[in-house]
Amino acid sequence: MNQKQHTPLNCRKFLYLLVLLTSAGVAAQYQQLYDTDYLPQSLLLNPGNKVDFDKHFGIPLLSGVGVQAATRNVSVYDIFQVSERDEIKERIWAKVDQLSNRDYAVLHQSLEILSAGFRTRKGNYVSFGWYEELDAITYFPKDVATLAYEGNQQHLGYAFKASDIKARAEMVSVFHIGMNKKVNEHFSIGGRFKLYSGMFSAESTHNSGTFTTYLTPDGNNYYEHRLENINGGLKIAGIGSFEEVSESQILQNSVFGGNYGVGIDLGFSYDFNERWSASGSLLDLGFINYRSKTYEYYGNGDFDFDGIEFIFPSVVDENTVIRPYWTDLEEEFNENMNFGERADVSYTLLRPVKLLGGLIYSFGERLKCNCLNPEENRYRFKTGLQAMVIKRPGGIQAGLTAFLDAPVTSFLNTKLTYGIDSFTYTNVGFLISAKIRSFNVYLAADNLLSYSNIADSNTASFQIGFQLISNTK
Repeated sequence: MNQKQHTPLNCRKFLYLLVLLTSAGVAAQYQQLYDTDYLPQSLLLNPGNKVDFDKHFGIPLLSGVGVQAATRNVSVYDIFQVSERDEIKERIWAKVDQLSNRDYAVLHQSLEILSAGFRTRKGNYVSFGWYEELDAITYFPKDVATLAYEGNQQHLGYAFKASDIKARAEMVSVFHIGMNKKVNEHFSIGGRFKLYSGMFSAESTHNSGTFTTYLTPDGNNYYEHRLENINGGLKIAGIGSFEEVSESQILQNSVFGGNYGVGIDLGFSYDFNERWSASGSLLDLGFINYRSKTYEYYGNGDFDFDGIEFIFPSVVDENTVIRPYWTDLEEEFNENMNFGERADVSYTLLRPVKLLGGLIYSFGERLKCNCLNPEENRYRFKTGLQAMVIKRPGGIQAGLTAFLDAPVTSFLNTKLTYGIDSFTYTNVGFLISAKIRSFNVYLAADNLLSYSNIADSNTASFQIGFQLISNTK
């Protein structure tokens, strides 16, 4: 195992950088595409969803392009607004005081590279493809930010926790194949197998230890600083060290990166009667083992520092050599604290598991549709509730959405959503899907009420896609 001496960073600059990185990010939202049986993308969110078509083929690189973004309890406008009442450093200070270690920012981006599907002679629907996905989350390091902005003098005796530092980012390439089976007139099930190729990973979620300053008027110094049980670090994969970052290397990792894993999706839909139905799915139950181009920055140990006892009247010894006060302190620190870097580490990360569910009520006039089951009762409107839960390093990210799904014409479908989640209580979104012959284009977006001042928004997302969808009947 290769090891080399760690090059120290300016601590204050690092802490400020960490705080700024935590003030922006992006989050996954699925409410517009879930339970849309007229779009193939719904099968990626629930492999057991109803399928109202016989085959599909996505336009390569254009069938699903999406970005979702959100921050909890802070926005860009909160920091950078133009104001004569206060300066930017005062606004940052106020936000540091307001935020907690439960606040976070997330990033989710996806790109469908290939997407296709067809119905078998037995009536099952097989779908397969290849997509790229970036998922990242960083929690606000409350104690670290407080120490950076306010210092320790106002917090004597308080143990600043290293465990507040939690961040994780993964870019993966996913090859998948799934099958949807209609068990009977009321019940459909589905499953999907996924092969993951880790393109890039950065993970720092298992940090521990404390930094405490005590008042010691009778000691060598008025204060005693204590690092206790420090243990943590940062693991990265797919690029080697940060000095070796290469865009071409990350793209190459989409197929031949050497960091592989597997996972599954499971789902169902069930009709209680012709009006009421329910659905649910479990996504990304899997893992990735990272062992190629991996690197780790680490630190651990304990250290007490109560100042330097200077020897007066002279600061030089009998040989007129300056006494090595700071050299001795550095050596003592290095004897107790172990900081460094090492390559070729191996670690395994579980995928962020997602649980989705929906309850649907159909109403309005009956439709005469040229669908796969002409005798099936269909109503013009659908309304209901959808729920989403994602397992994150610091806990659960959840959301609840009410929706109304209605076709405007024979070739135009719309869906209106109102969501409540960790980021906002007023998330209004929409989906519009147009199909002319076999050609389909769809556009989805949310948090429409914030578009007048997007900088003041806590969440935003959009997805667009172009594909061919057809029925044989």
